[in-house]
Amino acid sequence: MPPKAMHDDDSRDLEPPARADASLPDDPITDGRRAWVDLTGFQRDCLEAIARCKRDDRPRSPAGLIATLERRYPTVSRARLEPNLRALVARGLVARREGLPARLPAYRLTGAGHALLIQRAERLATLCELRRGDIDTADEEADRGERADRTERRDER
Repeated sequence: MPPKAMHDDDSRDLEPPARADASLPDDPITDGRRAWVDLTGFQRDCLEAIARCKRDDRPRSPAGLIATLERRYPTVSRARLEPNLRALVARGLVARREGLPARLPAYRLTGAGHALLIQRAERLATLCELRRGDIDTADEEADRGERADRTERRDER
């Protein structure tokens, strides 16, 4: 018996990979959980990197964000970063402004982006049964660990 012929219209329900700057739905997302899961992991990390740079008083330019993201990813290029930042701007989670030195853009969280991070932190704290005092202690321990890691890397050089 000869094999069945495949039809040209057999797409097998495959979809092209999602793009960082893909079209957004017409209706705004009001549920923080839904907004969080609609972001890619890299976009979530971009939100955290912007918040971390602000907290540490570091530049929120693409170069500053890349340096922060490279703690988690081996290499981050502007070609990967910028479309994801544009997608976050389009979603209203991040705002972009032109910087003065060398006209570099700088990014900041909008109120919606900040609220999304807070909602995520609160859900994780609830999940881990943490209270505010526990979170402060965990932050202090993480900061001490990061300082120790930096000292260790510096001593290795």
